[in-house]
Amino acid sequence: MSITHCIFDLDGLLLDTESIYTECIQKLCAQYKKNFTTEIKLKMMGRSSLQAGQILIRELDLPMTEEEYLIKSTALYMEAFPSSQLLPGVERLIRHLAAHNIPIGIATGSRRELYTVKTNNYRELFELFNPIICTEPMELRLCKPAPDIFLACAAKFSKPPLSVSQCLVFEDAEAGIQAALAAEMKVVFIPSLPISAYDPAIIKQATLTLDSLLKFDPTEFGLPPFDDV
Repeated sequence: MSITHCIFDLDGLLLDTESIYTECIQKLCAQYKKNFTTEIKLKMMGRSSLQAGQILIRELDLPMTEEEYLIKSTALYMEAFPSSQLLPGVERLIRHLAAHNIPIGIATGSRRELYTVKTNNYRELFELFNPIICTEPMELRLCKPAPDIFLACAAKFSKPPLSVSQCLVFEDAEAGIQAALAAEMKVVFIPSLPISAYDPAIIKQATLTLDSLLKFDPTEFGLPPFDDV
C-alpha cells in the first residue's frame, strides 16, 4: 500500500538537539567525576526521560535517585534548549508535505514541557503537525522500542490511515527503528551520530538510510514530488 501519512521523531531528526543533550548530560556526570560515553548515549536515545535516567544511573553507578536525575537534568535542559535549531532539509520537507495535504505527526520520547521549549523558535512550523505525541516520565507504555507511540500517533490523525502500513516514520535512533518496525510501518533512518556508532544488525532493518533529510526523495514512497525540482 502507498504511503499516506508521515510520523517524525523530534530530537536529532527535526531539531539539532542531540549535541545539546550530550553537553547537558556531560555536565551532570562531571559533577560525579563520571564519563558520559557514546555507547551510553546510544542506549539512552529514543527513550523517555525516566528510562534514559535509569540507564545513565545504572551504567555509571551514579549516586542519585531517578527523581533527582529528572530534576537536575531538566534544569540543565530548560537553560539550553531555547537555542535549538532545525536540521537541514526539515523546513522544506515539512512545508512540502503540509502543502500537499499529507498528514504529518510527531512521536517523541520528549516531555511536553521540553518539547515546548525546544520548538518555541519555530512555533508556526510545528503547528503544521497534528497530532504531537510526547512521553511523560511515567508513561512507559509509550516508550520506544515498543510500537505504542507510533500506533497512538497513527490513531490520532484527524483522518487515520486505512492501515498503519501506510505510515512512514522518520527516525535517528535504534529504538525508534525497532518501534516503527514493530508497528509494521516503514522507516527512514537518518543518523544523528556517526553511522559507525550504531548496531549494524538494527540499522540494516530500516527501509531506507540517508545521511540527511536533504537527500529524501518523496517519490520513492509514492508521495508528491518536490515542487522546486
